[in-house]
Amino acid sequence: MRLPKGIGPGAVAFLVLWLLLLTAGRSNFFRDPGTFWHVVTGERILADGFIRTDPYTFTFGGTWWVPYQWLGEVVMALVHRAGGFDALLLGSVTLIAGIYAWLTTRLLQTGLRPVAVGALIALALAASSSHFHVRPHLFTIAGIAATMALLVDIDAGLVPLRRLAWLIPLVVVWTNIHGGVLGGIATVGIAAAGWVLARAVGLPSPVRSWADGMGVVSVVAGCGLATLVNPYGLDLHRTWSIIMGEPVLKQIIQEHSPLDPYQPYAWSLLGFAALYLGLLAGIRWREMRVSWLLPVVWLILACDRVRHAPLFAVTGLVGVAAVWPHTRWAKWMERTRPDLYQPPRDNSRTPMLANLGLPLLVVLTAFLLQTTGQPVPVVGAGWVQHDPRHWPVNLLDVLQENEPRSSVGNHLFNDYIDGGFVIYHAPGYKVFVDDRCEVFGGEWLLNFVRASSEDTAIAVARWENTYGQFDFALTRTGTGFDDYFRTAADWDLVKRTDTAAFYRRKARQPS
Repeated sequence: MRLPKGIGPGAVAFLVLWLLLLTAGRSNFFRDPGTFWHVVTGERILADGFIRTDPYTFTFGGTWWVPYQWLGEVVMALVHRAGGFDALLLGSVTLIAGIYAWLTTRLLQTGLRPVAVGALIALALAASSSHFHVRPHLFTIAGIAATMALLVDIDAGLVPLRRLAWLIPLVVVWTNIHGGVLGGIATVGIAAAGWVLARAVGLPSPVRSWADGMGVVSVVAGCGLATLVNPYGLDLHRTWSIIMGEPVLKQIIQEHSPLDPYQPYAWSLLGFAALYLGLLAGIRWREMRVSWLLPVVWLILACDRVRHAPLFAVTGLVGVAAVWPHTRWAKWMERTRPDLYQPPRDNSRTPMLANLGLPLLVVLTAFLLQTTGQPVPVVGAGWVQHDPRHWPVNLLDVLQENEPRSSVGNHLFNDYIDGGFVIYHAPGYKVFVDDRCEVFGGEWLLNFVRASSEDTAIAVARWENTYGQFDFALTRTGTGFDDYFRTAADWDLVKRTDTAAFYRRKARQPS
């Protein structure tokens, strides 16, 4: 089937993915508590400058903390100002759809037919989708995909080795948006080391001289130094070290946990992994290129922490496009299944405008609808909904009615997941805990999780002795904390829903 003149396959892929993700992401993209406090932090930075202490909790308030995703948070705040959560969903979906539409065009250029490419994209999306949330982490998915594509193209001789230097300015921006920049630098470092080694043993490598070797080493060093271009200096690196070096997080935070092959979310990832490893098995060893092995590194990392699954997916798709034409499977399919694969007969490319024009038009139209408050389904204002089964939205009335207007009597005990929700919707409270693990530390959070099911009364008494008396409590229905406040003599239930309950400490009677 021929596409209309002026519309490229990238545009079609973008529109399909964009509409699918806008529909599916209506509430699913807003299941991470970080979305809320990222927006608030961005607003604080815009209003007061760079933050260096915790402004949100009464447990660790005033202690050292730097928002290491500050630039992403400022962008989120500005987008939220323009169109609220609808615009945040639009921006996130546009970024993801743009990444996967671009990867679609790379796969189509190999000669794979649209049905085969569609199946690959669907499998990779399924492996990644549980980690699609409105937060700066999405930029790391784009950064890793772009880095992988550049390394593959250099390895194939499609672009000169000196183009690697463009990664340095990318790292400067990436550093200030998300700590995943470390993964990007590590990927480049592994590729550089592999190229030098491949050159030494006579395997294909873009490094053809000592000067080339020194050049790639210099770029890796330059990327490392580029991480210092940030308003917090080494404090940013300190935060990264705390988060990545805390083993306890794997026990209490799902996205930091190892891959569980018995859970449905892992099946698509393992399926895509089997496909990619199968492609590598179809290549002669002497033809293997270093960049083709990089997705295997990300697969290992995804098995260690499931949050890396989207990074394996995008590097894997770039890898498939590079590896496929060199496999024995491609030669077999060319003979037996020309309906699924035919090598391209020329190197003609679709004009950029044909792939970008229509996507730009629909995105700008949706943004205009949102900023002007037009309630059009899917693309307009009012589309985003926070799932009341996941968030205590049905308690917002009593939360805000009781919201303190001063620093006195504002201590709110809350479950881990609800800290960001309160920070955004009722900032008059100081919360007990939120999901910024670098603030609390792994052991503290582990003790908090345990206290929900064992020795709850002892833990609450200890916390009140350490951090001061609680004035309010927001608990998840049916938890140990909920049972404690429901039965405690000095607490009144204000309102309960199927999701959560809100309690207020009883006023002291005059003696």
